[in-house]
Amino acid sequence: MRTKFKAWAEPYINEHQDICVDALSLSKIDNLYLEIGSGKGLYLITMASKYPDRNYVGVERNVTCAGYLAKKIVESELPNARLCFMDAEKLLSEIKEHSLKHVFLNFSDPWPKKRHNKRRLTSDRFIPLYQKVMAHGGEIIMKTDNKELFDYSKENFLNNGFTLIFEDLNYQLDEENDALTEYEIDFRKDNNPIYRIGVRYE
Repeated sequence: MRTKFKAWAEPYINEHQDICVDALSLSKIDNLYLEIGSGKGLYLITMASKYPDRNYVGVERNVTCAGYLAKKIVESELPNARLCFMDAEKLLSEIKEHSLKHVFLNFSDPWPKKRHNKRRLTSDRFIPLYQKVMAHGGEIIMKTDNKELFDYSKENFLNNGFTLIFEDLNYQLDEENDALTEYEIDFRKDNNPIYRIGVRYE
């Protein structure tokens, strides 16, 4: 699902640099919960609102989605929600080693064509980056409606130093520890099964 380009998005982000972070400042944030591919930001805002003692940062490279997220952060006035407007691969390559304890991948692009698999956020291209930045005992939690991506990601994590915490092939909603995304609301309306997995870096 493509988000229609909005010309206001980039100027809005530029006008609100106070809610933006980069790789350097990210490494200085305590109790950090990082969502890679935040979309329009419903998940991030909901979680930041529920848990004011946690610092949520959404990584988003699509300018229109980042604009929507920035607007949600500004309007919510949540001090523990921030935007990182940059490419995830670049960010992960710049973050301090073994500094991340909580990473969320919510409905990442499945890139279904085989020639595009390397673009997946759980591909061989990204796994070494997670190995570099995850703290020992750090966790990655992923949700998707794409079973092939789920299986691919599980195999790739477990073959590369991660251990399985849990997997759910018919995930409903853990309201205490999770929140819906915009995509998830639509998927659930269509009765699509949701797959969820948690892995720990040892």
